[in-house]
Amino acid sequence: MPAEETVNPRSRWTSVVAVFGLHVCVVLLVVLLPPIVYSAVSASRYQGIEWLLFSGGVTYPLYAIYWIARLKNFRVRFIWLHLTFVLTIAAATAFMSNRSTPLLVAFLPTIAAALPILGSIASWMHGFRRVAATFLVSSLLALLVGVPSSLLIAYGIGMAAVGNMRY
Repeated sequence: MPAEETVNPRSRWTSVVAVFGLHVCVVLLVVLLPPIVYSAVSASRYQGIEWLLFSGGVTYPLYAIYWIARLKNFRVRFIWLHLTFVLTIAAATAFMSNRSTPLLVAFLPTIAAALPILGSIASWMHGFRRVAATFLVSSLLALLVGVPSSLLIAYGIGMAAVGNMRY
């Protein structure tokens, strides 16, 4: 008798229900946590800290990472995880920057986008050409996002220092 016929259909049904329940819990967590955190922080004594109000939004990149990590292809998975990392760094930097932020902080997205170049060089030197190419392509794609976001953040920091201007 083949192994496919001996599988208990009840155990398969339990597995499907468990996976569906897990996904429902994760989606509810992702959808409900940010407004709950926003309400809790706005009602507390920490309401003056602007970036803390939006800290519940950390669930969005985590949810994206959950789905990206399930991809089978290493190249696609690495590129998407790296882009998610750069976008998360850019958003966090934009939310936390103000007029007293050092200008070097504005270039964190560009630095994060360029990090795989180091891995590419090391992989190339050790003979792992495919991995080196993956790191290089990921870095080049992320630089298309990281450089403009760094320039916008630097511009925002500079404009925040100007203050109110009257004409």
